[in-house]
Amino acid sequence: QMRTTRKVSVWPVGLVGGRRYERPVVENGKVVGWYTGWRADRPFAIDMAGFAVSLQVILSHPKAVFKRRGSQPGMQESDFLKQITTVEELEPKANNCTKVLVWHTRTEKVNLANEPKYHLDTVTIEV
Repeated sequence: QMRTTRKVSVWPVGLVGGRRYERPVVENGKVVGWYTGWRADRPFAIDMAGFAVSLQVILSHPKAVFKRRGSQPGMQESDFLKQITTVEELEPKANNCTKVLVWHTRTEKVNLANEPKYHLDTVTIEV
């Protein structure tokens, strides 16, 4: 689905942020918020595995950088995406962000410390 990205596309990521998944919340084909376990107030409350940027966007923003240092913890994605797009321009993939097609995987036990006790999302997603 990344191949059809015109500018910046987004999708859910499984096993991230201490939850089974995090995702952009989509209404009428537009991102309107974030289902996340950590700092939902971030401009782009998304993990780096949850978005793609077209090469044309990268080339048209030659000064845009993804900082390894200089960003607050957890703000690297937002700091980068703010340079190249807006939330209104995001292109939801994965069936309007209702399917997990990407997972964070590690060779350690999964941490679900931020998973809510009761299902709080508006959709049911199998992980």
